[in-house]
Parts: sequence; C-alpha cells; structure tokens
Amino acid sequence: MSEYNNYDDNSNKPAQSGVTPWIPLILALIYTVSPVDLVPDVLPVVGWFEDALLLIVGGLNGVQNGLLDANSSLRGIVKFLKWGLFIVGGIGILIVVLLVVLVFKLAAN
Repeated sequence: MSEYNNYDDNSNKPAQSGVTPWIPLILALIYTVSPVDLVPDVLPVVGWFEDALLLIVGGLNGVQNGLLDANSSLRGIVKFLKWGLFIVGGIGILIVVLLVVLVFKLAAN
C-alpha cells in the first residue's frame, strides 16, 4: 500500500505525443495566413513581427510540450524563453503601435 501514492506525481511524466502540443503552432499558422490581424500588415515591420512572434512562441510551446521530458532542465529554459519572448515582444509591439497612433494623431492636427 505504501508504493501507491494518492497524489499525481508529474516528475516522471514523458513528453506528450500526437498533435496536442502542436495546437498553438497550428493556430498561429492559421492566424498568420488569415487576413484578420490584431496589428494589420499595413504597418510592415510591426505587423510582420507580430505574426513571426506568434509563430515562434507556438513552435517553442510545441518543442516544450512535445519533445522535451517534464524533468528536463532544457524544458525550463525553453519555457522561460517562450514566455520572455511573448512578454517582451508584446510590449514592444504595443509601444510601436501606440507611437504610430500618436504620430498619425499629431499629423492630423
């Protein structure tokens, strides 16, 4: 009875298999080819950077959950890199979009 635990131990959980860990990458690909964007591609650099950022974060999520073991230190590095890129890239995109809006408003006056 002592060899069975009443809690779920995820330390030895293998990497997920199948399509499930790659769903964010698939959704990012669909978002990239769709004409609807949060930041339109009319703003050339920012629009393309936003699409690329989502693709990279989706790919890193697939690598983290689909290829690396749960107790791997590399998985922690990929997770840190994924969230760091997402946060820093999102803040950068937001700043550039706000600056573009400010320039257009000042130019309109």
